[in-house]
Amino acid sequence: MTKSGQILPKPQRVVMFVPPGAQLIGIIGFIEAFDAVNRLRVHQGRPPVYEVLVCGLDEQTASVTGLGLATRPAARVRRVDTLVVGGALSSSQVDREPELRRQVARLADRADRVVAICGGAFVLGELGWLEGRRCTCHWMDLDNLRARFPTAEVQTDALFTEDEGVFTSAGASAGIDLALHLIRRDCGPRMALMVARSLVVFAMRPGGQSQFGSAVRVRSGTGQRLHDLIAGIHERPAGDHSVSCLARRAGMSPRNFARVFRDQTGQTPGAYVARARVEAAQRALAHSDAPLPAIAEACGFGHEKTLRRTFLKVAGVTPAAWRRRFGLGA
Repeated sequence: MTKSGQILPKPQRVVMFVPPGAQLIGIIGFIEAFDAVNRLRVHQGRPPVYEVLVCGLDEQTASVTGLGLATRPAARVRRVDTLVVGGALSSSQVDREPELRRQVARLADRADRVVAICGGAFVLGELGWLEGRRCTCHWMDLDNLRARFPTAEVQTDALFTEDEGVFTSAGASAGIDLALHLIRRDCGPRMALMVARSLVVFAMRPGGQSQFGSAVRVRSGTGQRLHDLIAGIHERPAGDHSVSCLARRAGMSPRNFARVFRDQTGQTPGAYVARARVEAAQRALAHSDAPLPAIAEACGFGHEKTLRRTFLKVAGVTPAAWRRRFGLGA
């Protein structure tokens, strides 16, 4: 293991274990993030940081789509620094295959850190790696994960978790967020930011962030007019988004608008706007050095005191604590 931001002294071997029926989005995205570090380093005239090895039970492993991956048989893998267990749609059944469990257990015992993407958490659970540890997986499987492994501390609304060298992620694309987190620990926040930009993804969504941003929480049946209003809230968090102003834009009375908004989103207009502004502040805290009063003004809070109070209520921590954990200087 390395201190955050300290470049590894030699290439770290990252072993990606691909189970039968794997979901490629999580596996390929994770591999691409680590490979991007190497490509950026080589472009800078520096040596690669990672050696990425893809393995499975056999020399060919079929994904859930039917596409096959060339994989090194896990039985032939000896050295491993970081073990990553990919997820599969049938992870709750796959993890009980004796040979799969045997090979993953052997590799995990040799690794400095163990990572599960999405349903890969079930494999770690079967091997006892989740006992007493915080963990997560795709939201559709959270109840199953909790029922199967009652001693695990299942986090129901997190993108990824970290607990004593064991890392787990939510849905497959959240594996990229976890990969960026590991890159940040190994190579520092600026490299993680460069990788995110090269992959055109969000730079470092924190692990404690909900699997669902406020925009994702909007119900599918929401009308177009309300969708346009919601888009405006996210595009201009500092704008006037009082109930009276939103109602006027929607062509409704304030009372009727508040009722319709809650019926279609499950939240009051005020609560939705507050969460959207906190999410905007989180992005600013993570990716800029702007002072808190400036962020408060830019994100629609007006004053730093209001930012602190609302941020603590929504995120559970203060803006300063968030920045220390996820900011550029973390």
